[in-house]
Amino acid sequence: MELYIARHGETQFNIQRKYQGSGQDSPLTQEGIAQAKSLGNMLEGIHFDAVYSSPLKRAKDTVEIAFGDRYKPILDPRLVEIGLGAMEGMNWEEAAELYPTARLSDPMNYVPPTNGETLLDMINRVSSFLDDVAKAGHERVFVLAHGYTLRVFQACTMDKSLEALGKTQYYGNCELARYRYIQNKWEMMV
Repeated sequence: MELYIARHGETQFNIQRKYQGSGQDSPLTQEGIAQAKSLGNMLEGIHFDAVYSSPLKRAKDTVEIAFGDRYKPILDPRLVEIGLGAMEGMNWEEAAELYPTARLSDPMNYVPPTNGETLLDMINRVSSFLDDVAKAGHERVFVLAHGYTLRVFQACTMDKSLEALGKTQYYGNCELARYRYIQNKWEMMV
């Protein structure tokens, strides 16, 4: 089985350097719309047995722009971005000052902000989604999610640990990653 996963297009909050998380949902910019169209063009000749999306508007809009009416995405709440609680809507500098231990770039020392989600909870929900997709028996699946969600996907293909999460890569808007499920294990395809 092959799994294609991409991050949503650029949003207003992305260019304003503000945290969105799962509770804020900034609209796509014109660049984000262009990125979604480009993603769709790149995937045009590929057939997917299922298309999943985070239910957040920025993700739904991206998948709808990319695929038009070719697919009806299955909205799965396990694909939402990490819940950042009180940090959502804050710019990066303000959040760093008020919540210095809530640095996603340092998962081993991450302490969620007020009402925020723990990294282990996020790993568990993304892992649950991956387990269900692996059992579904599809040949090829597409997933539209969020930047940190893609990093957690990658960590789940390693050993589902905070250490693995610290070794994952950053994903740009509409950047695509590919995995395959073979012999009961997810592998990143290069």
